[in-house]
Amino acid sequence: MAILNSKFDILRGYPNGSASVWTFDIKQIGSPLAPVSLPGGTLVTQELQGTLTVVNKATTPDISAVNPLEVWLVVEGNDDYSGEFTKKVACAKPGTGLIWETDDFGAGTWTPGKAVTYSAGQVVLRTALTQQVLGYVLEDRSATKGTVVISA
Repeated sequence: MAILNSKFDILRGYPNGSASVWTFDIKQIGSPLAPVSLPGGTLVTQELQGTLTVVNKATTPDISAVNPLEVWLVVEGNDDYSGEFTKKVACAKPGTGLIWETDDFGAGTWTPGKAVTYSAGQVVLRTALTQQVLGYVLEDRSATKGTVVISA
């Protein structure tokens, strides 16, 4: 569940439907170690930290040189009490019919039907053929609600 001042919301595909949801440990950084901030709506990928598999903010690779990454959408982040306490986030898998609304998006003209990708955990418009496609703009609500709706 997103905190009340968040404009992130799952519109379809979670918690019902075909969404694949998993809980992951959060990457720890700094000294002393502290978890990376991963609020609801952040796009993450898995990586190893020592022998532990953790998640961190995702940035699309150059898919002309490497394979696409498996990307997850944080649905219950560490901006919530349970995620903060456990140092874990619950994530849903885009590509399983998810539709979400977010206020955490990059600059640009969010025309419905445009392909989107991700950078530093944020959804952004796809500007190059070498960027991994995450999904598509379903609706631009930036003028009225400060959000966009993404289908993946």
